[in-house]
Amino acid sequence: MALVHRDWSRILVRNHDEKTKDMSRSVLPSSWRVGARATRRAVHKRRRARERDALAAARGATPEINDTYRAEIAGLVFTRRFYDKAAPLVRWARATVAADPALREAPLGEQVAYFARLMPPTLIGRHAVSHIAAGLDWADRAVCLTCQVTRPARPVTETERLVRQILAAGLHGTLNANLRTAYGRQASLDGEGGNHRQALPRRLLLGAHDAAAFAREMAGYPQARAVIATVAAMADRD
Repeated sequence: MALVHRDWSRILVRNHDEKTKDMSRSVLPSSWRVGARATRRAVHKRRRARERDALAAARGATPEINDTYRAEIAGLVFTRRFYDKAAPLVRWARATVAADPALREAPLGEQVAYFARLMPPTLIGRHAVSHIAAGLDWADRAVCLTCQVTRPARPVTETERLVRQILAAGLHGTLNANLRTAYGRQASLDGEGGNHRQALPRRLLLGAHDAAAFAREMAGYPQARAVIATVAAMADRD
């Protein structure tokens, strides 16, 4: 069996210099091509029907044929463009802008002009630039909306303030030791038949991440608040 000689010189390896060509062409295979063709046929069919009606009416009188179907065609084009696979192109454009400080600080028009110079001066290139312009404009709007929407500050209770003061002073272990003593005292009183209307929960402070939840749970127990206040006073003395 004879071996078939392959001409490896015919195999082309695309270099990084052709990145812009790849990105501009990546937008072309829309995911709504079948739907666009069906919608285009329907739009032209309706237009032809209106023209036939107008010509039929014109036999006896001059009709006013001023209607247009530009809006329907524009809707068709917009819908088809909406289904273009523009996500890789837009991500590449945003990453390019983010990596260049001068380009990042430039206005939107200059950013779009930069990519227009990279793309070929063809229909494919102009199509890609239009998607880049829309993607960069939406990114700017999203940043502005994020900057404008601010959450109101969560109110900090007195108990939480004392707990965070204890954590800042490094008395986390002291607080838990005092709480264990209080729990042991309560258990001994319960064994002797003591009457406690509000028993302390078996709860320790787990750390800084637990400060808000710990303070919220302990705020309803006067004995726990007294222990927290005592340890916080030790932090003030230190």
